[in-house]
Amino acid sequence: MFEADPNLWLQMITLPGFNALMRFMSWMGNTWFYMPAILLLVFGVRLRAGMGVLLALILVAFATDCIKQGFGLPRPSEVDARVLDKGREGRYLVADGAAESFWSLPRREAIETVRASGRHEYGFVSGHTSAAVALALGLAFFFRARKAWIWGLAILWPLLMGISRMYLGRHFLADVLGGLVVGVAGVLLAVALMRCLAQPWPRARLVWGAAFAGACAAGLAAWRLPWIDPAIAGEVAGTLLCIGVLTRLGWPQENTGLARRTLRVVCALALGYGVTWAFGAAYEAGGWPERHLVAFFFGMGGFATALLGAVAVARWLGLYRPPLALPVQSMEIR
Repeated sequence: MFEADPNLWLQMITLPGFNALMRFMSWMGNTWFYMPAILLLVFGVRLRAGMGVLLALILVAFATDCIKQGFGLPRPSEVDARVLDKGREGRYLVADGAAESFWSLPRREAIETVRASGRHEYGFVSGHTSAAVALALGLAFFFRARKAWIWGLAILWPLLMGISRMYLGRHFLADVLGGLVVGVAGVLLAVALMRCLAQPWPRARLVWGAAFAGACAAGLAAWRLPWIDPAIAGEVAGTLLCIGVLTRLGWPQENTGLARRTLRVVCALALGYGVTWAFGAAYEAGGWPERHLVAFFFGMGGFATALLGAVAVARWLGLYRPPLALPVQSMEIR
């Protein structure tokens, strides 16, 4: 599965519009797309369901990065001179280092060369693919899709994303298959957590406490385990913190008109990008290196400040309906 043949076969396709479609799919898988998309879901559609999708995405991002850094395997265009890198030649580090058979890894010298290059943008697993699965399946599960075409799109989107990454020489077949598995696992874990947190708070508190403690332990483990990114672990903890606070205090009543929903999204976007910039500037001013343990607290604080702050501002501006006297708990994912 780490052979270059599937990549070379895809790069031989000359159908009209195929190259444009593959580039478009890969472009849509970048970070710039996910932040506004999630804020639109959370503040413009349904808060609890949108937070479920966000949790799935963050869990998948954490797992993907850990696997990438833990295995440290190369990309096709880095270890095979024949594979184009986004249509460009000569981007390889090793001319003939791809796997020799279906079940083998790339050549050892190729793996060692890529690891020694200092790039640390490894191929296995595909982050574009795992994130596409988390978003597409997360939408279908948390928003309780019933139409067959929606589920078809939820399956087709990640597959096209994976094919585009192989076509552009960024991932082997194994990377894409691994991304699919990680994405599905992340969504199922997020669904299970959100269902448990829909229980009455005394029961939900135990599940939430265990999940939050696990995220904090993962962040602290980054002190000894270099393949854990403390910033992403902090984002997992921050997302769980927001879900826990909203579950305990009661989710706001969001059945309002389009104008109020739009204003909620605008507030969330402004606060989200503002907090991201401010926390990034503060981290840089502190002089900490990349992946320092303190990044965990910045990640957790940034997510909690942006999300809970946006909910608080929207409530203050009257963009949510007045909350119920007591939080309503349900077994359903809403």
